[in-house]
Amino acid sequence: MKKILALVLTLLVTLGAVGCNKVEVKSEEELKEQKRKYADYHNPDVLISALEAKELMESGEKVVVVDIRPTAEYVLGHIPGAIDIWRPSYESKNYPFGGMAAEREEMEKFLGSIGIDNETLILAYDAKGDYDAARLWWILDMYGYDNIKLIDGGLDGWKAAGLSTRTGARPAVTPTEFKFPNPENKSKLATLEDVKAAINDPNVIILDTRSLEEATGEKRLGDAKRAGRIPTSVWVEYVNALNPDDNTFKTAQELKALFEENGITPDKTIIAYCQSAVRSAHTTFVLTQLLGYENVKNYDGSWLEWSMNEDLEIETGALK
Repeated sequence: MKKILALVLTLLVTLGAVGCNKVEVKSEEELKEQKRKYADYHNPDVLISALEAKELMESGEKVVVVDIRPTAEYVLGHIPGAIDIWRPSYESKNYPFGGMAAEREEMEKFLGSIGIDNETLILAYDAKGDYDAARLWWILDMYGYDNIKLIDGGLDGWKAAGLSTRTGARPAVTPTEFKFPNPENKSKLATLEDVKAAINDPNVIILDTRSLEEATGEKRLGDAKRAGRIPTSVWVEYVNALNPDDNTFKTAQELKALFEENGITPDKTIIAYCQSAVRSAHTTFVLTQLLGYENVKNYDGSWLEWSMNEDLEIETGALK
């Protein structure tokens, strides 16, 4: 049986290597320019370049690298030493729809189960411009843990730095005990009631971070019950905050222009949403950590919750 599994894995790796996206390796000057941009962010310590991440991993410090993708993708190529985790492992089971953040106690159990304790620095990444990594950051921020950094560009950023990946299963993990060291802070969380109230509030912007097809109602994803958008939404897809060549974050100046030209200004309260608060966590990260917006909330229920409530109005068609 082990031989069969090994052959299957070899075949998957081969097929994955053939079909994977190619990322062009950056020059030394381009990598230096990428590093220089961090100083202009509101919180320059929450992002880390791939080269700096590699140095930290080799420094002997207590670091755990988490690859937030399904195991089938992880085994085809990941940052050496990273462990694979996936969203369902830290989602709540107490709602009639999926995607909600696990409760605080369940999150503590999960983090301990993958070898993270209160002194661990978490380096998080994925293969979609860090939107799953930002979701993890948002949950930890809400429950009281800030010792986490996102690897800029995720897996593409790692490859663009000329660094190698590894195939196969995760390394051994020794479970430990984890307790959130700080009090819970839900200032970056929006509820269904918050969003309802925001529709008629000129001081609040409801920000749709999904694709244009989702926002107009042309496309309905997964378990969403209806297609469309929350009334009065402003649309800025999360990927617009990323450089398309390697999925690294754009500069502070570029990000500021992107949001302000769409009327998303720091004097307003922003409530971001998507399908299940993953892409909107990415935008929450950009607005609060990179630009310093003070009043930004991620709607955890997002479109899954809104669409299942038939009494709630929706909009479809061209954006206003």
